[in-house]
Amino acid sequence: MGIELCALMFENLLVYKTEGKKESWQEGIYYLDDIALSKDVYRNGPLFFSYKGNDTDQTLGEFTYYLPISSPVEVTEDSDFTFQKDFKLNRALLLRQADEKLDINIAFAEVQAFSNENNLEIEDYFYCILLNVYGEYIVDLYAPLKSQGDEE
Repeated sequence: MGIELCALMFENLLVYKTEGKKESWQEGIYYLDDIALSKDVYRNGPLFFSYKGNDTDQTLGEFTYYLPISSPVEVTEDSDFTFQKDFKLNRALLLRQADEKLDINIAFAEVQAFSNENNLEIEDYFYCILLNVYGEYIVDLYAPLKSQGDEE
């Protein structure tokens, strides 16, 4: 699959932030899925997450999980998650179906190599959009361009 320049936008999201090991990325997905079921919210888009590595410990990083829902919700202050009205990446490099690379790190390295070859400076984090197709996840990897639009 090729790499292309594109935007990414969503409205009405439940957001959950946590720190963990990169290989444990699915734990936050299970947590948000459980919240969606228990809070009676209607999911209307693909679950996705961002990952930014830890500078001091390469095995850990910060995850932010996003669950698009149909309408705004009130969230209590003591909740593990928050509500975000809008999410927008104005310009990002997209590698479709990154799971074909077998490893998200390899997919991100491919996007980094592409950005270097094309004199495009990207951030040191990425977003993975999880598309559930027949019970299997297809992953689209987005790497935001620096100084040219980012999450709002």
